[in-house]
Amino acid sequence: MLPLAHISHQTRGRLRIKIPSKRGDGEYLNSLKERFSGLEGIKCLEVNPLTGSALIIHNVNGGRIAEYARANNLFTLKGLDSYPAGLQRRLSGTFNDLNVHLKGLTGGEVDIGGIAFLALLGAGIYQIGKGNITALPWYAAFWYALNIFLKSSKGKE
Repeated sequence: MLPLAHISHQTRGRLRIKIPSKRGDGEYLNSLKERFSGLEGIKCLEVNPLTGSALIIHNVNGGRIAEYARANNLFTLKGLDSYPAGLQRRLSGTFNDLNVHLKGLTGGEVDIGGIAFLALLGAGIYQIGKGNITALPWYAAFWYALNIFLKSSKGKE
């Protein structure tokens, strides 16, 4: 029986799958790199044995990845149909593309999270300065700004 995999995250050209039964199995996960090299359109495959996950950078249909994995006795991919379609997928792809473009323009110094942080922080300071303590919840703007900042800076260390 093939190990069961599920989609952890997916955007256009990027698919992260988790294979819980293979968590800690570095030999199996590293073999995925070699075995997926036979599928045209796979640009890069990175694995993390600690989490039992594989990140696939590609320019093929996700269905082809699932078919290839099943046909080559690698894993059975579940959840491909559960990824949101339509508007949510387009918006996610648009923001991801915008973020990549923004990072390229600024040499990696500014991203959408950084802009959101500064905008929310500025909105809070502006409302305090105007004396509109209750007009816009400045404390909420600060809270959201802090959360966005902390989430956007994870993994940059």
